[in-house]
This record gives sequence, C-alpha cells and structure tokens, in this order.
Amino acid sequence: MSETYQLNPNLTKTDAVIEWIAQRIDWHIYKSNQRVPSVRKLAMLLGVSSFTVTQAYEQLVATNILIAKQGSGYYVNSVVLTAPEVQTANGSPEKMPVLDTRWLVRQMFSDLPLKRAPGSGVLPPEWIRNDKMEWAIRQVAHQSDSFIYGYGDIQGYLPLRQQLVQYLAMLGMQTSVDHIVTTAGISQAVLMVSQLLLQAGDTVMVDEPGWFWLSSSLQRQGLKVISVKRDHQGPDIEQMTDLFERHRPKMYLTNSVLHNPTSYNLHPARVHQVLNLIHQYDAYLFEDDLYAALLPEDNALRYSSLDQFERVFYATGFSKYMASGWRVGMLVCPNKFIDDVLAIKTLSNMTTPEFGERVIHKLWTHGESRRQLKKLQQHLYNAHQQLRAKLTGMGLVYPEHTQAGMFVWVDVGCDTAKMALQAHHDGWLIAPGQLFNPNGDASTFLRLNVATTSDEFLAWLGEYIIAMTNTTGMDSENG
Repeated sequence: MSETYQLNPNLTKTDAVIEWIAQRIDWHIYKSNQRVPSVRKLAMLLGVSSFTVTQAYEQLVATNILIAKQGSGYYVNSVVLTAPEVQTANGSPEKMPVLDTRWLVRQMFSDLPLKRAPGSGVLPPEWIRNDKMEWAIRQVAHQSDSFIYGYGDIQGYLPLRQQLVQYLAMLGMQTSVDHIVTTAGISQAVLMVSQLLLQAGDTVMVDEPGWFWLSSSLQRQGLKVISVKRDHQGPDIEQMTDLFERHRPKMYLTNSVLHNPTSYNLHPARVHQVLNLIHQYDAYLFEDDLYAALLPEDNALRYSSLDQFERVFYATGFSKYMASGWRVGMLVCPNKFIDDVLAIKTLSNMTTPEFGERVIHKLWTHGESRRQLKKLQQHLYNAHQQLRAKLTGMGLVYPEHTQAGMFVWVDVGCDTAKMALQAHHDGWLIAPGQLFNPNGDASTFLRLNVATTSDEFLAWLGEYIIAMTNTTGMDSENG
C-alpha cells in the first residue's frame, strides 16, 4: 500500500495525525511492538509541527494504542494487534475490535442483556428495584411548581446534604452542609477535583488494579498516571513511598471500601501510613466511597474518618444500589476549597438537576429503602457464597479477603485480553485485568460481577481455560 502523506482536512491537525497512525496500524503497516516514526520524522513527512505530533502520540498512548519507551520512542501496543481473526458463518474472516477502555464502556452501554455480561458494573434491576420509586417521583412531581422553574441551590438540594452530614457522622466523619456539593455522579466529582488541583503534565496516583474509567479519564486530561499495587490491606506502602519520592504525585485516587475491582477493604495501619505520606509530600487524596452502602455491617475504616477532610476529598453516590439513571453524587471538600469547587460547578453546568436529588432524598429517608438495601446485601452475600463454590469446583482460587460487594477479582491463569475478544465474538461481555492497569499490561485476572456471572458463562469460561491449557501444552512440546 503506497503512502500519500495526506491528512484528513475535516479534522483538527492532532486528530488527523491520530487517524493517520491508527489507519496504518489497522492496515498492518506498523505491526505489533514495532516502532512508529519519531516525532521529528513524522512532523516532516506530514508537514505539521512537532508539537502536533507529540500531542497525537500522547493521546494514542493514553488510549493504549501506542506505548512510550523512555529514550527509545513510541511503539505499537502488542495488545492492539494480538487479537486473532475469527471466522464468520460464511467462512470469511471477521476483524476483532481493539480492546481498550472505550470498547468496554461502549459494550457496557450496549443492549447486551445482563445475563450475558459477567463483566458488567451494574446490578440487575430486579435486585435494586424499589417499590417506592414511583411514589417518590409522584411526591416530588406534586411539588415541582415550587422549584422546577428556577436554577436551585448551586450546592445542591439542602435536605439531601443534611442527610449526608448525619450519615457521615455515624461513620465517624464530621462535616457540615456548607462543605458538601452535589454532583452528576462520582465521575463529575473526579473531574471537578482534578480540574481544581491539577494541570496538564502533573502526576497522579491510582490503584493497580483500579477502576478503568478513572485512569483513562485522567490520562485524557494530559495528566501523568502512575499506579501503586493494591492488595487486601491497601496500597503497597514501600512502593507508594518510592513513587512519592520519585514522582511527587499531587493526588492519590482510590476506593477505600469494597474496592473496585477486588472488593477489598483497608487495614487500619495502612490507612495511617497512607495519610502520613499524603501530608509529608503535600498531596491530596480523593476517596471514592460509591460502594459503601453494599456493606452490611459498615465498620470499615475510611481515610476521611482519620483525616476529617483536611487533605481528603470524599465522594459517594447512589447509582449502584438505588437508581443509576438519576446520576446523583455528593462531594465533601476541605473547607478552603469549597468556593473553588462551586465556581467550577457553576462554570461547567451551573447546577445539577434538583428533581433527581429530591427523589433520591425521598427514597433515602424512607424506611422501605433501608429494607430494600438489606435484601440487596443478602443477595450479594448469597451470590458470593455460590460463586465461591463454583470457582473452587473449576480449580480456580476465590480470593480469601474478598468482601461481599459486587465483584470478585479472580486469576484464571491465561491472558484475559485475548479471552475478552473471543468472549465478545461468542456473545459475552467480560472485564479483563489489562483494563484495570493504567499501563495496559497483560493480565490473567478477570473482574466478575457476582450478580451477572451465570452458570452458562462459567461453563464457557471452563471450556476456554481448558482449550488455552491444551494449546500451551502443545506449544511447549513442539518447542
């Protein structure tokens, strides 16, 4: 295929360079692990500035299409091209999709039924359906004339913030309604705090493994994302200390309770050690507590409980157990930052919709919701017990310290990125371990949603593992 060195005139120069490189990877001009042209060389070939090419390459690195090697250049990520072609019904090869965060998010928002989605991040509607939902909506609708035509309170619906103050007090956190702002879910809270504290080029720290959306979102903002290994006690303190010393990250973003994807909590000693580092290196911590309500006996320790919002931003929400569609989240800020956070919210989307906040408040303060939550917690406990037995029966290890949250982080012994592509072809959505590592490293781990992992999928998984084991054995003999 001959090169024309002509960019798409309908795109910005940076996007056009991205398209140009991606096409040539797609056409296998640049193959797996192969070095792409240097910044200077490509700038000369395409007639653009080196700055434009650098921007394009950094975005391709952030989306795991390229890998940057210090002092060597940019290389095609092997994962992009290792996916095998599969045969369609008529025998013609079918191109497999590129496995990255965008792909997984698109699949999660597709019309694939949950029973085919053990990699999903949501619970079945029948588990979380609240009989009082329609009642709460009607109650708020009857009052809508009193608030629907105004912008509402920029900080959010006051009674909802008051309720959060009471809830946090029970968990040992002392704050006031003046330090709380409502958000459109945890994701908006992350974006607001990162916009407040960080600039392009700054370094932030996340867990490894950790929430796939988080690292990708931060990278898209031009931030350098580094990761610290996380186990059942919390982050690896020796590694975290070294990372703080070498990279000086300005913020650490984490789940403390029912960590995604492992469903681990924190050890008290580890909480103290992390906070000491946060203070020592003049950093801040973003604590995502989205899954907390799923914990039956909530005696788990949080960073905010010890720090009392001096250097910790605390965020929680209702999407996992009450109503995903309402997108209601809440952010607690250190006192000195609340005005700046409100300014960011005002300049981004003015206010969050008060109707949804009022509905959530009605549900949260109604006794039926607490009973519904207890049923959900029992569903999750039962699902964990059943999945533990089934995984053990398959010869897989159910992680010892897993709490009864939504997920199990299981080692299946083979590359789960390749598995995800084959699963996609066979009509399954799984969440491979590679996507929970900001570096995109290959992984044998799989995040399973205990509520959507069916016996049918486990049968598929068992057959796949056997097939991969046999293939590896044959390769070893032939080698």
